[in-house]
Amino acid sequence: MQKSKKQLILAISSLGIGNLTSATFSFCLGVYVLQKTSSSMLFSMLLLIRPLSNLLLSSLIGFCVDKYDHKKICMIAQTTSVVAVILFIALFREQLSLSERLLIIVASSIVLTVCDTFQSTSYKASTNSMIAAEHRQKLVAYEQLTDAGAVILAPILGGLLAGAVAISNIALLELAGESVVLLAIALLDFRLISVEVEAISDSWLLSIKNGLEYFKNDRYLMELLLFAVIANFALSGLEVSLPIAMMKELGIPANLYGLADSFCAGGMLLVSLLLASFKMPKNYLLTTGRIGIILAGDFIILALACLCPNKLLATGIFSICMLVVGACLAAVNLPYAMYVRTKVPVNLQGRVGATTSSVVAVLSPLGYALFGLVLGQIKPVWCLMICAIIIFADGLHLLLSTSRVNSSI
Repeated sequence: MQKSKKQLILAISSLGIGNLTSATFSFCLGVYVLQKTSSSMLFSMLLLIRPLSNLLLSSLIGFCVDKYDHKKICMIAQTTSVVAVILFIALFREQLSLSERLLIIVASSIVLTVCDTFQSTSYKASTNSMIAAEHRQKLVAYEQLTDAGAVILAPILGGLLAGAVAISNIALLELAGESVVLLAIALLDFRLISVEVEAISDSWLLSIKNGLEYFKNDRYLMELLLFAVIANFALSGLEVSLPIAMMKELGIPANLYGLADSFCAGGMLLVSLLLASFKMPKNYLLTTGRIGIILAGDFIILALACLCPNKLLATGIFSICMLVVGACLAAVNLPYAMYVRTKVPVNLQGRVGATTSSVVAVLSPLGYALFGLVLGQIKPVWCLMICAIIIFADGLHLLLSTSRVNSSI
């Protein structure tokens, strides 16, 4: 019990440091690319690296995590990340041509993303064997807390560093963060809790087939995944609509838009703190469906705020609504993460975890593109109303299917 608590503290503290330094480094790389090229296409390409890598490599990553020792995978992936940052520092020079510098940035981003996916998938698949049952909800809640903290602090820290400090020097901060995470992985006991694991002797292709069959048979997981995919798609509509509604339609200054947008991370931060102290209801489907209905109502208020003629009042409404969005995201992610990391068989955790994260993430770029086209034809108020209808239908479906799915388990 005491050892599990120490592991919890070590895991969360190292994760917080690693998330902050990685997010800051990524932010500074994006700013650097925009400053040097003024190309939104290249900037978008950097943003697409993570979802695209996850999609292409999810089956391989899941297979490796389920077949091989989790700690070894984490150590190899994290060591590779450290080496990649060292090489970046050694190779990146302003004297190089712009194309050479961009090549180094893109190559480093790809390597760091792939390594991070291997490491995080292995780490999450070890939840049951690394942390005692009474600490697992705290682990997931505190992970969300560190994610939200990085979202808030990374742009601030990155904004202070970008332009004032050379990229190669900012990479030293990333190196420090990656090194701290490597040390933490070395100290963590990945087999603290005895968990029976069935060895995998299948080939790569057969293991993928078995993983997909598990999705087919687990109705509970499929319902949660379907909700996450559809909700994530609708949320991409909010990300596209909000800046257009506030800055273009209402003429609200960029600094007030940034303030309103930051309330989303604030909501995640607040609810993650609360969830670390209170137990979640056992009926994950019912809880998630109710949160979906609340989120749909919040989207309707966001849409109506687009019609408000008073800029300060509109900013206040947008800010409060974004706080609710962040709170709902944190509240809905916890039951989903808890189910995947504690209910899915240990020998399938890698394949299920990698597949779900890639499926959920890959619809974001599609949503950005589709809602970007739609907003060329209709106003943000109608786009947000469409998103509200999508999320309402998503949440209602989950509420109506709860009793049927629970009875089939």
